[in-house]
Amino acid sequence: MEWLKANEGDLWVRNAIDRVRTLYETAGPHVEAFRLRGLSPEARAKAAWARLRKANVDPRRVVVAWLAIETIVRDDPQSDTKAEYKRVQAAKLIHKMASGTHKKWGDGPDAKQLHVYPRSRGKVLRHMGRDAEKACELLVQHLEPRFHRATT
Repeated sequence: MEWLKANEGDLWVRNAIDRVRTLYETAGPHVEAFRLRGLSPEARAKAAWARLRKANVDPRRVVVAWLAIETIVRDDPQSDTKAEYKRVQAAKLIHKMASGTHKKWGDGPDAKQLHVYPRSRGKVLRHMGRDAEKACELLVQHLEPRFHRATT
């Protein structure tokens, strides 16, 4: 995050952050976590982006998550190098940032509370990971020479 903040003026960093903001803005309406049943994996992924927007999660955190996974995979000599692996691992981190739905009715010790967390699994993660990868792909391409310097 420190590196990202220090380089926020960089065109490629700015582009990645703006693309994540676009994911937030185009995700559609916020859907409560307990209303996700029956939605397609793509719609659930969009709902997760909308939850991130509603929770005011800094788009830089999404970029940092992608860069962290990118760096870890490149630094591990025995890493799974398939694109899908990186997408799913990054999406797991991002999905957790979206949290869940929390409701409270009434006050005091008799207040009713509902806490629902959507499961992060399967195709939802693949859709979210693909979206994050697309948002950060130009930044990663721009940083490619730095990745190679760091690993040699």
